[in-house]
Amino acid sequence: MKALHTALTVSLVSALAGFSAAQSGRNVAVYPWIFTSGNVTSKSFAVSTITRIAENQGLRVIAQDTAVGVWDSLRPHVSLRHGLPGDRELARYADAVHAGTIIFGKVNWHTRSIWVGTGPKTISSATVDLFVYSAQQGRVVYRNLGSEGRSDEKESALKDVAAVLITPIVPMVSGGPATPREQRAVQIAIGKAMRRWARQISR
Repeated sequence: MKALHTALTVSLVSALAGFSAAQSGRNVAVYPWIFTSGNVTSKSFAVSTITRIAENQGLRVIAQDTAVGVWDSLRPHVSLRHGLPGDRELARYADAVHAGTIIFGKVNWHTRSIWVGTGPKTISSATVDLFVYSAQQGRVVYRNLGSEGRSDEKESALKDVAAVLITPIVPMVSGGPATPREQRAVQIAIGKAMRRWARQISR
């Protein structure tokens, strides 16, 4: 009887371990991200845009507070190059946060005033370098560098981007604060950066 109990316990533990591994394989951490300029609202919007795209692919995104907290717990004992982690650091992070995938990178905003017609117009551009790391393969499996989006981009050029984003693209605005322009620009840039990845994992 004791042997049977032990066998059942071992089987249960193995099953739970397998279930945990399967669950973590579908878990995604959207961090770390480096932002150049841009306000707090625009930065949060960038992360939420990536989150929605990942969730639309059937992945489970780890709460941002958890993703940030676990990363901070590994610092300062992480080696960065140009502000971004290498495969060794990503492996440690994936293990600590229980993620099968890490989506990380950089966003740079450039907002300026240009002269259009009879007056000035504020334009915001966002440039995104996006990387996807697979814990199973132990390496970055997808990268898209220099993806650009402009707040005044024509709607006709955004069909592929809109299909990836699912949610409506932030409308163009005239006048007012820079925030909606930054949001629209980064939303477009992220959509461009992630559309090929989304197609790959949806096959």
